[in-house]
Amino acid sequence: MSEFILQGDGDHGHTLVSNLFLDNYMPEANGEYVKIYLYLLRCLKSDTQELSIELIANKFENTESDVRRALKYWERMKLLKLQYDNAENLTGIQIVNEPEAKMAELPAADCAVTTRSKPQPTPSAPSAISADSASPTTPSGTLPKEPLTPDEAQQLLFICEQYLGKPLSSTEVSKILDLHDIFGFSPSLIEYLVEYSVSGGHKSIHYIEATARAWHQAGYTTVTQAREQVTIYNRAYFKILKAFGIAGRNPVDAEIACMDKWLKDYGFSLEVISEACSRTMAAIHQPSFPYTDKILASWKKQGVKSLNDIQSADRNRSDRKSQTEPASTAPKRPAAPNRFHNFQERDYDFKELEKQLINQ
Repeated sequence: MSEFILQGDGDHGHTLVSNLFLDNYMPEANGEYVKIYLYLLRCLKSDTQELSIELIANKFENTESDVRRALKYWERMKLLKLQYDNAENLTGIQIVNEPEAKMAELPAADCAVTTRSKPQPTPSAPSAISADSASPTTPSGTLPKEPLTPDEAQQLLFICEQYLGKPLSSTEVSKILDLHDIFGFSPSLIEYLVEYSVSGGHKSIHYIEATARAWHQAGYTTVTQAREQVTIYNRAYFKILKAFGIAGRNPVDAEIACMDKWLKDYGFSLEVISEACSRTMAAIHQPSFPYTDKILASWKKQGVKSLNDIQSADRNRSDRKSQTEPASTAPKRPAAPNRFHNFQERDYDFKELEKQLINQ
């Protein structure tokens, strides 16, 4: 077995990291999260303890959202306590030396790291960094007041593992818990989100996160709201596939994106979309979402909203075509001569020829 010797140039000060952190917390944590936690410990040994999320983000070439996500992760692990004002602005970070101890029993000044942001134009307001300025918010516009308890988090992660059929990585654990801390989803809504994603054949945490973002933007806050909308759109998806003659499979992501655009952005009814699918099949004899999208985009520009509007658009197009193509006044082309009569005919006096033959 190969061994190596670890050497150092000298003593430049020390940052203490507990063995408890190294043994129990660091192995499961995201590497970027570990960097930020260690940096906070290092800052306790520096002359100044005034920091900002922007400063930390620039230090590690991360986004401010990444830094906020790391802080929320360590808060869930009970290693940090984030302090907010009444407007949900981050005003301080308290590093907890004993994770098992109750937060209320910790000294108020125990390892506190304050944050500083850019000066604000209103001197009466405290200088602080908003913990939510560059990340999604809950429907109320603020972060959840209470994080999940350890038992709630453990139960939620266990259920997600059952749906996904595998143990969760530290990154997946973080992103799933972020659905509560950042989007404000309840555990039951997160469970339904994972169930919905897996039932559609998607076990990627990126797909789950993207779907959560779409639900958040749509304002879904309960399982009932999400289920109703999912049911409505699932039925619409399969009706559109049926109009294309497609059966026996679920729509893929690109097809869902097209259908969402037709249903949500364009606002077309299923009857109008089905008519566009029928015209696609009649024109090219095979399903084509891009071809259908061109038809629907054209109808959108013309203000089409119903089947009657489509008929009116067809008539207008026919009228414009007839006006731009006047009747031809060119003379008819003469018929080609018959090649069997393509010679000059001659006149003969057969009686005169007969007399000449007799007289010879």
